[in-house]
Amino acid sequence: MITTNSGSDILGRYYTRSDISSFLVEQFDIISPVRLLDLGAGSGSLSGAAKTRWPDLKILTVDIDPKVDVPSVSTRKKSNDSSHEHFVIDALCENLSAVLDCTNAPIDVAVCNPPFITPKWRNEFRAILEDAGFLDCLPFPADVDAGLLFLAQNLRLMSENATLGIILPDSLITASKYRKFRATLLNAYVITKVIQLPRGSFHHTDALASIVILQKTKKHQDTIPIYCLTREKTLSAPILVDLLSASERLDYSFHFHRLHTSNATRSKTSMLYELAVEIKRGSITSSQIKTAGFPVLHITNMMEKDIGQWLDFSSFDAKLPDDGATIIKAQPGDILISRVGRNLDSKIVGVMRGTFAVSDCVYVIRCAPNIRESVLAQMASKEGRAWLSAHAYGVAAKQLAKKELITFPILLNQYKDV
Repeated sequence: MITTNSGSDILGRYYTRSDISSFLVEQFDIISPVRLLDLGAGSGSLSGAAKTRWPDLKILTVDIDPKVDVPSVSTRKKSNDSSHEHFVIDALCENLSAVLDCTNAPIDVAVCNPPFITPKWRNEFRAILEDAGFLDCLPFPADVDAGLLFLAQNLRLMSENATLGIILPDSLITASKYRKFRATLLNAYVITKVIQLPRGSFHHTDALASIVILQKTKKHQDTIPIYCLTREKTLSAPILVDLLSASERLDYSFHFHRLHTSNATRSKTSMLYELAVEIKRGSITSSQIKTAGFPVLHITNMMEKDIGQWLDFSSFDAKLPDDGATIIKAQPGDILISRVGRNLDSKIVGVMRGTFAVSDCVYVIRCAPNIRESVLAQMASKEGRAWLSAHAYGVAAKQLAKKELITFPILLNQYKDV
């Protein structure tokens, strides 16, 4: 079974807009590459942009779909154009190097927009990950993102000192479970730049992703330049991030927020977990809500217009079943925040009245009476929402991990004593 994201086709492909394809190709410093590889080529947007920049380039395109329409390429294994060879084959097969004859005809540049899926595990994936040096840095190798597999496959096929431009989903860029992978990547290869793309960079989806340009070389680097491409298609100035911080996260928005939070401000703050604040995730799943038999507050009951307000939720009061002792409940004085959703930073409210069950898409924050109003106000403020957005992650709907939420900074001088 293949898990796909909404908005993609059956193979989990998000097709790159032509302007993004041209932009990616422009990021290469190579003057005259000889042979280019495009794994999972799809409609050929990336390799087509490369051919426009380097007309004499020899191109190899690979796609498992026999119906794929790569410009100037027939559905046969090889086209009549000697400068362009197309292979209808699984891009993640272990013997692809032999099929492409990479030994006798080295690949010195590659472009790739992998499908945003988690493919069913195959034993040959182990060899692909191991050859690229990633096998031992993954928490669950059998549940690995296709983007990481395509990255590893490209690195196996490229010659030494070759350059790859790849679009990686936000999960590989920001998720804590891939932190060790990012550390390995940064230490084994040279990352010349990371560019966070705006939502809407792919057809029919708002999937969040970044361009990563890297070289298959062992040269040492102290910092990674991280950029942001705006919706107006202008490139930001780079933020130079040290390797340790880059392994934590590689997204521009996170490091921009951290950079613009002054040391003076940080010295006056405490993190939520330092204030004896209790944070719990609701215990009832979305599917269980339908058969619960009692009211359950879900993120759909939290309106953006109510952000930062103390609300009356007494309509959700109800007698819980006898076995309901383990159900996570909110009570007056608690703060509720959405755990998931593209606009999770807009769903932050306080409970004025009501004791009720909450879904597992909601965090319940319980703090001392003398700071609860300040905590709510700071989380719902422009700065607080920016912090939450910068610390969330996800390709489509964003997620806020509890390990991130507990580090939310609270300004000590804004406590309200009662």
